[in-house]
Amino acid sequence: MAYIRRLPSGKYQATVRHPAGHKVTRTDLLKRVVKAWADDLEAQFRRGVTETETGRKTTVGEWEARWTEARNVEANTAAKNASHMRTHVLPRWKTWPLASIGRLDVQTWVNDMTKAGAGADTVGGAYRLLSAMLHDAVLEGLLTASPCQEIDLPKVVKPEARWFTRDEYDRIQLALGGRTLRRGKTEVPDPLAHSWQAYVALGCFSGLRCPGELAGLDVRHLDFGRQQVHVRQVLTRHGMKRYPKTDSSNRWVPFPDEVGRLLWSLVADRPSGPVFLSPTGLRVNEANFRNRVWRPALELAGVDYEDPYTMRHTAASWWIQAGLPDYRVARLLGHSSTRMVSTYAHLDPNRDDDVRAVWAAGARVAHGENEESPRPAGRGL
Repeated sequence: MAYIRRLPSGKYQATVRHPAGHKVTRTDLLKRVVKAWADDLEAQFRRGVTETETGRKTTVGEWEARWTEARNVEANTAAKNASHMRTHVLPRWKTWPLASIGRLDVQTWVNDMTKAGAGADTVGGAYRLLSAMLHDAVLEGLLTASPCQEIDLPKVVKPEARWFTRDEYDRIQLALGGRTLRRGKTEVPDPLAHSWQAYVALGCFSGLRCPGELAGLDVRHLDFGRQQVHVRQVLTRHGMKRYPKTDSSNRWVPFPDEVGRLLWSLVADRPSGPVFLSPTGLRVNEANFRNRVWRPALELAGVDYEDPYTMRHTAASWWIQAGLPDYRVARLLGHSSTRMVSTYAHLDPNRDDDVRAVWAAGARVAHGENEESPRPAGRGL
């Protein structure tokens, strides 16, 4: 018999046991939808039907073409999915009929990708793409159930977030301010040195995503009266993406006086256009900034190399160390929850105050007992 439960999200989930032994689930906002689905699926299983005729004939390659064409996803997501599909999904499954794929087949594929050296993020991304495709095949009536159930995926281990100390930041800024360019046999000052200083300052103090949000920033997004920047868009590899008003990434973030001075001297005579420009007059290119500006600056400053995204980690760590609450840090970073902020939890100077309070209370009790209890006779100091 199907098991139906209400999830914390408010949606209903029905679970049916497949004849092969694994569980099949479906989730929907309406309880009657998942109940009808579960009743129909159980009826099919009782009749011995575990696949459809169309599913026996339609291959993954044929279904993928229809499925991809019907999807509506952002350009970045589409490009990433196309890479997973081309590299991992289709080479394995293209000629397989949909109904011929079993749960163990999927698990073996996941294991093979891991053994071949694919990272946990890549394996998970490829699996989720196949799972979404087969889930929609169920909704389309090509399959009675998806084989992507109870699959063990490799664990994603995230490296500990690195950030810059204030001393390291100052040294990086000094290195950027003294940048030079070679013109023939002569070294000349970089005319954009001040711009790079402002770029890094805003990244380290306000936590904008690098390079997307920093490179996508326009002059009209700066409010010098309130010393805030309005993050409304992000530059991606496929062009400018504007954040919806309801998106947590669409936010106002403050900047301190020292950043304001750098920004004002940069855009005072420019009423519009990008805040940060490359030597060619275009928006900053990620690879060029990383290789031609960022890496040399860190080397000159004597700072171990870290990805430019570390500027965002730096802002978050400084906020946490200053005692800003998690929800505020999450909002400044453009996160909808505080889950990501837990990365920096160990930096909170007050994090262990409750533990220290327990120790202090225990010490007071122990000290009081020692004062009130008589010392045993015959015991020396």
